[in-house]
Amino acid sequence: MSVSVAGRLIPQASALSELGRLTLAFIDGGLEWLGWASANPAARYEFADETSLMASAQQGLHASALALLPHLQLLVSPVKLMTLGLADLRVLAQAEGGADSSVLAAQLRRVLSQHQLVTQTDLMAGSDWLAQSASASSPLFQVMSLQDRLAISALAVLPIEQEGVTDPAALQAEAATFAAEQARTPLEFADYYRFYLNRAIKIGLLGDSAEQRQSSAQRAMQTLLPLLFGTLDGPQVQALAAPADVALAVSNWQARGKQIGFARLSEAVQQIDRHSTYREQSGEAARRLVDAYLQSAQSFIAGHRVRRGRMGQDGASCAFLLEAGNQQAELRLGGDGVISLHGFGARPGPPSAAASAPQPSDSDLETAS
Repeated sequence: MSVSVAGRLIPQASALSELGRLTLAFIDGGLEWLGWASANPAARYEFADETSLMASAQQGLHASALALLPHLQLLVSPVKLMTLGLADLRVLAQAEGGADSSVLAAQLRRVLSQHQLVTQTDLMAGSDWLAQSASASSPLFQVMSLQDRLAISALAVLPIEQEGVTDPAALQAEAATFAAEQARTPLEFADYYRFYLNRAIKIGLLGDSAEQRQSSAQRAMQTLLPLLFGTLDGPQVQALAAPADVALAVSNWQARGKQIGFARLSEAVQQIDRHSTYREQSGEAARRLVDAYLQSAQSFIAGHRVRRGRMGQDGASCAFLLEAGNQQAELRLGGDGVISLHGFGARPGPPSAAASAPQPSDSDLETAS
């Protein structure tokens, strides 16, 4: 009878780190399972680290990677919780335990925002926005994952602050209608929604009719989509890969002459329309523009090593931001272990001296390595 972590016996919860004990307590039945496993003569469990123990306990007990914190109305992977750091995890524990004060409420808001944790309230705001857009009845949304709902909730708070937009609600409704017609998944809906809005603003169609905006978006899609089938490949790593493992996979992939591609065609269209100089080019001119954008992105990635990342709420996906000067690229590690390009373009705001300096390890992924 034994539970071991990295070869060290764990006879009881007190043998775990405080971070591990707090995280295990968030898993319903987690502490009780550890007590049973430590005392059961037939039980034998070996884990590489505490993060693996948390992931296995959650999945084994509930057949789901996500733990429910009912008081906070939060679904989150225990793997993500392990990346918060002890101080912030204590804040969650106090709030989930029912403690209530103005100071704790402010701390909780900071923790949720800093670690990009989205509660049921935020997700419901996304659902309400979707219903108001008249797209909720689309068969696209009959079944949605956490990642899908996170993408929709992000659209609900997407600002439209652009000179010339006289009726933001009407433009949003146009974009939602267009996206629902083009998409086959909720994530594609989010891509095409952003694409439509960006297209209208970028090409200066805000004073034109809805038909003209839709026609421009359709032409851009028909031009770009056939040029992007070769941009859907990327390296793959095992689950819970550390930043160093991701960096090595990216380096090896590019050394073989391969490009870090996008996760899906709709994202490729949206990102290239947003970040490249594409406007209304077609034919060979469009092809050259797309190739130049992708080559620039690959060169930037090759010259800036992955050093830190932010784990997603699902405990499986991660985002890695590479910055230098006035440019940035974002790589995404999906739950399937595939690394993809999420975007490459100008950084928002003026460049900082820290952007080109060596980046220290980020606590978001150190624990999950």
